[in-house]
Amino acid sequence: MGNTSAVETLFGQEYRSRQVRAVGLGVAAALALGVALFGGVLAGRTTLVGIVSVAFLAMAGGVAVSRYGSFSTPRRRLWAYGLSSGAMLASAAALLAPKAISHHATYGGFAIAFGYLLGFAGHELGHLFSHRELPLNATISELTLHALLAGSIMGVLYGSLPSLTPLFGYGIVAHKLPAGFGGATALDRDDLPAVVMALPAAAVGLAAIPVSVVTPDLGAVVRAVFYGISTGVFAHVALDMIPECHGGGKGHGHGGESVCSAEADAQRRHAVASTVAGAGVLFLAWLLVSGV
Repeated sequence: MGNTSAVETLFGQEYRSRQVRAVGLGVAAALALGVALFGGVLAGRTTLVGIVSVAFLAMAGGVAVSRYGSFSTPRRRLWAYGLSSGAMLASAAALLAPKAISHHATYGGFAIAFGYLLGFAGHELGHLFSHRELPLNATISELTLHALLAGSIMGVLYGSLPSLTPLFGYGIVAHKLPAGFGGATALDRDDLPAVVMALPAAAVGLAAIPVSVVTPDLGAVVRAVFYGISTGVFAHVALDMIPECHGGGKGHGHGGESVCSAEADAQRRHAVASTVAGAGVLFLAWLLVSGV
């Protein structure tokens, strides 16, 4: 009994320590973003400040939907993962990939593949650290990497960024709201506090504003590579969120036996329906905003 109590105490201390570090990481990221936004205003990057602020709020909105929506049952969690993964995949394919290809088709295409593999590597190698009590998980790490790349793109392209029109704002929300939703759902799975989402939410601004100040205009190939890597990483995050038939997302799953039952078959139908619905909602929203 004494040894059991000691082990339980140790795990309890590790859990509390992880939660404290997670909260500290999220708060530090939010404070750093505030400093970056202030610096951006002083540097005259007001358009960029507005864009990254919308990105942060959109991701926070996705977190709020995940936290305060009713997703307590396996079926509802399946739909949560499916809607977010379908919307994220459609966003990567329709809003990011064309920009990579248009700057340079071959380099952009290779960069998309490399970005996807980079996301895969981050997930698999990140799994090696899952036995440690780190204040984040693989999904948040991948979202942060994508956000840093996206922010770098914004910084590099600052001189040619459009104004914050409804269509451009839609593009930001289409990326960040599903990402915030899916990321917060993944945090629930690993019992991490929602404030950790401040890290990927702030990462766009933390990269974009400094890069815009120090980076000269870059060529089409470099832009294609930046867009392509960001597309690939985001696509990997989306596919990693694809729901499994038993409910929820893949998360750290590494395969398993296929379950054959009436309930499992029903879950499979819901998995397909939810992902298609997520992509469809994004498409319909684009039609509405673009006026096509």
